[in-house]
Amino acid sequence: MLESPAVDDLLIRGGHLIDGTGAAGRDADLAVRDGRVVALEARSGRPARRLIDARGQVVAPGFVDIHTHSDFTLPLNPRAESKIRQGVTLEATGTCGFWGR
Repeated sequence: MLESPAVDDLLIRGGHLIDGTGAAGRDADLAVRDGRVVALEARSGRPARRLIDARGQVVAPGFVDIHTHSDFTLPLNPRAESKIRQGVTLEATGTCGFWGR
């Protein structure tokens, strides 16, 4: 019996990929399955449940903000939408020693 090919959850097609390694950016398709990147290909014909046309856009991993003062704002806005919209996926808080004063 032949197995059907795996279907990715998401395919981001045609974006300019900056992968975070310091290498030059390149146009590529990025496939995600089960919350993980499973393929980076120049042009992919992979089946996916959701497709994002990223032509003319930059695709990059999340950004780390290592010096924030979000320890004041996160209790007021725990979803941190403004950070997410900027691509920040990890924050270091408390770096100025404000907590405990």
